[in-house]
Amino acid sequence: MTRSQFDTRGISEFADPLTAVTRRGKLIHAQREGFLELDASGERFELLGPFDNAAEPGDDVEITGVVAPQSRTARQAPAMLVRHVRRL
Repeated sequence: MTRSQFDTRGISEFADPLTAVTRRGKLIHAQREGFLELDASGERFELLGPFDNAAEPGDDVEITGVVAPQSRTARQAPAMLVRHVRRL
């Protein structure tokens, strides 16, 4: 499996925290104003970093990025540093 290949493992199952993951889902407005989240079959990711494409909230997308490490007590969605967004 390549580093950017679509993978369905949970985020906590990745041994290398810098492994690129790909998730498909719907872009939605985040709880934090001015941010977007990806809703990937009930798993949510807050999207970080600028990405230039025509995707808007409500669009189905495929996102490749690196998931930020998160404390076990955090209650918000894990963050993903976006490398690539593709509208589906």
